[in-house]
Amino acid sequence: MISMNALAWAGLFIVLGVVLRAAIPFLRNNLVSASIIGGVIGFLVMQTGLIKNATAADFSSIAGLLWSFSFANMGLTLAAKRTVNKTEKKSLKERLADSQFSGICGMGFFWVIPYALTGLLGYGILKLIGGFFDMAPVYGLQVPFAFAQGPGQSVTYGTMMENGGVVNAVQVGVTFAAAGFLVAFLIGVPWVRKGIEKGLAPYAGKMDEGMLKGLYEPDQQVYYGKETTHPGNVDTLAFHFSLVGITWVAGQILCRLFGMIPGFVGEILSGFLYLYAMLAAYLLRWIIGKLGFEKYLDRGTQVRISGFCIDMMVTAAFMAISLSVIGAWIIPILVIIVVSTVFTYITTRYFGERFGGKHGFERTVAIWGTLTGTNATGQALCRMVDPNRKTSVLEELGPINAINVPACYVVMPAIIAFSAGQLSFGLLVAALTGTAIVFFIAMLVTRTWGKKTYDFKKGELYYKVDEVD
Repeated sequence: MISMNALAWAGLFIVLGVVLRAAIPFLRNNLVSASIIGGVIGFLVMQTGLIKNATAADFSSIAGLLWSFSFANMGLTLAAKRTVNKTEKKSLKERLADSQFSGICGMGFFWVIPYALTGLLGYGILKLIGGFFDMAPVYGLQVPFAFAQGPGQSVTYGTMMENGGVVNAVQVGVTFAAAGFLVAFLIGVPWVRKGIEKGLAPYAGKMDEGMLKGLYEPDQQVYYGKETTHPGNVDTLAFHFSLVGITWVAGQILCRLFGMIPGFVGEILSGFLYLYAMLAAYLLRWIIGKLGFEKYLDRGTQVRISGFCIDMMVTAAFMAISLSVIGAWIIPILVIIVVSTVFTYITTRYFGERFGGKHGFERTVAIWGTLTGTNATGQALCRMVDPNRKTSVLEELGPINAINVPACYVVMPAIIAFSAGQLSFGLLVAALTGTAIVFFIAMLVTRTWGKKTYDFKKGELYYKVDEVD
C-alpha cells in the first residue's frame, strides 16, 4: 500500500530538485533531472534518520507499485501520429526495420546479454579477491538483479537467496542497485548531452535555456492534453487513471491465479504484476479500438500519467535504499560495480548502433538506463532525447519485457538454485552462457544486429528523420 507520507516526502525532494536544477550550473549543463537530484538528497536524508513518519519500506512500496502502474499505462497509451510518405515503396525488410519491431526485438534481445553475463563477472571477481574481505563469490551473482532489474527485484530475489542461506543478500543487492542508479545517470546524462550536441537526437530540440533550466517560460508553455469527457460527468484525468486501474485489477487476478501453482514455479510466476497489467492494457486498448471508443482516449493525458509515475518512482527508489551492511565489503563491491559498468557500456555502445531501423541513439540511451537502473531509468534518459514522445521508443520499452521474460525464467532460477546449493557451478555457467548465446542468435535472425544506423564517434545518422505531428 502506498504511504501518503512517503509520497509527500518524495514530492518535496522533487521540488527541491527542480529548484537546484534551475539554480546550479553544473546540474543545468548536465541535464540532471529533478527526480534524480531529489532522490540523491532524499537518500542522504534517509540515512540520517530525520524522516520519522515514512520508512524505507514505504518508499520501496511506492517505487514498486508505480513501476507496475507505469507499465499498465504504457499499454494503454496511444502511439504518436506520424507523417507517412505513401508514395515511397519499401520492402518488408525496410518496413520492419522502420517499425517498433527493430526497437522491441533489438533492445529486448540485447538486454538479456548483460543480464545473463554480469553475474558471472561478479562471481569471478569475488572468486579472485573476495577471500581477502571474507565476501563469498555468490554475492557477485546479484549484479544482474540490481543493475538490469532494480531495487525491487534485488529485495525479492535477495530474500530468496537469504532463505537459501546467503546472509545479508538483500543489503548487498540493494547496494548494487543504488550504484546502478548512479552509474545510469553519471554516464548516461553526459552521453545524452553529447549525442544531442552531435545531432544524434533529432527530436530533442535545441538546447535552449528552457531545456537547460528544466522550466518553460510563459511563451514556451504548451497544453499537453485535451478533455475527452465532460467534467460534470468525470474528469478526463480520473477517467484515464480508472482505465489503468482496470488493467491493474486484471494483473492482480492473474498473479493470484499463477500463485496457485504449487512450489517454486508458482512463487515466481505470481510476481510479474507489471507484465500481466501491461498485457491486460494492450488487450483493453484493442477492445476499446474495436468498439470505436478510442476517440475518448487522450495521448497527452496518458503521457503525463507515465511522467508522474516515472518521476515519483525514481525519487522513491533512491529513498528506499538503506546502506547498512557494506562496511568491510566496500572495496570488492566497488570493483564489481566498475567492471560491470565498463562491460555494460561497451556492449551497449556497440549493439546500440546496430539495432537497425530508426531512433538508434534514443534506443541506445534507453536500454543503457534500463540495464543499469530500471525500465523507468531508461524512460527518464529517453525523455531527455525525446521529451515530446515523437518516437516510439518509450512505448517499445514496455514490450521488451515480454521479449526477455523467457531469459528471466532461466537466469534467475539458476542463480537462486545455485545459491541454495541445489545446482552445480557447471550447470549454472551452462544456463547463463547458453541463454546469452540463444539471444545473440535471436538478434542475428531478426537482423537487429547488423550495420550501423548511426555512429556516435562521428556524429552521423544513417537514416532519414521522420516528420512527426
